[in-house]
Amino acid sequence: MNNDELVPTLVDAAIAKLRRLDMCRTPLSTMPEAMRDHDIPTTNGWLGWKPVASTVTDADIQDLEKKLNLQFPSLYKQLLQYRHFYDLGIQGVRLECHPIDTWRKTLDNLYKAYEPERIVGLGFLPFGSECFMDAGLLCFDTRRMCNGDCPVVYWDHEYFETDEEIKPLFSSVQAMFRCMRVVTQFDFNFFHHFPDESPRLLADRQQALGLFLAQDPWGAGGVARPYWTSGGVNPPQ
Repeated sequence: MNNDELVPTLVDAAIAKLRRLDMCRTPLSTMPEAMRDHDIPTTNGWLGWKPVASTVTDADIQDLEKKLNLQFPSLYKQLLQYRHFYDLGIQGVRLECHPIDTWRKTLDNLYKAYEPERIVGLGFLPFGSECFMDAGLLCFDTRRMCNGDCPVVYWDHEYFETDEEIKPLFSSVQAMFRCMRVVTQFDFNFFHHFPDESPRLLADRQQALGLFLAQDPWGAGGVARPYWTSGGVNPPQ
């Protein structure tokens, strides 16, 4: 799969999985009508939503890059300009929501979260939140940008101002999206396993996580392997 196909294939697969699992809902009562899906019944105040074509322009992204003095990875630009969504439901990578009416405000708030001088100010571009430990922000390490791509890391507030403040996740944005694509292919969580669960389930999870790690042998399957296997699932190497 080439880079031009990677973002739309990933987003479409993620949305299809959410629909299959009946998870295209949000409690946000102020949802714009353009994203409201009336074919999904409201449940306990949760409204159905649907993705819509992105309204983000090249000029919008250039304005953000100028404001932050950071370069956006090429594939991330494609993501912002492909669809508006509330959630992609991809376990392991919690992307910031991207609603049609407040996407810019949402990103501005993300950039100001935690300690911006320690994150954006040092070349780390936030795009989501770490979801295994609620450690902090997922970031693109734009300090190591090369040909429009760069490593993906997370900022851990528990290690603020220490050598372990920034930790690796993926070797590149392309590798992250390929790993995320694997997650959309399974309807079960394969990152965590508990001792009282079925050995058969563990085998299935090991197989799925093995496919995930294989997409990024130098990042997720390399330096970040301890992070991705910390939930009790550790495929044979």
